[in-house]
Amino acid sequence: MAKQPEDLVVRISRDIQRTLAEHTKKFAVVDRRFDEIEQRLDDVNDGVVAALGLVSRADIRYEAVDKRLKELETVVARLGSKR
Repeated sequence: MAKQPEDLVVRISRDIQRTLAEHTKKFAVVDRRFDEIEQRLDDVNDGVVAALGLVSRADIRYEAVDKRLKELETVVARLGSKR
């Protein structure tokens, strides 16, 4: 005996619900992975910003030390020429 149309609709609806449930689980996994990746990118970004800050500060200190070294070389050269 052929299945009634109502039975087919119920079967198709259940298949659709099952598929949607599977997709929901998969999307939850994908969302979690994206959250983890986003967090890692935020951490990398924070690290880059911190590193750039340290490099900038080191560059400024290097310039100050270089300037002071040149001043001392000038003083030493003057003292050496007085002999």
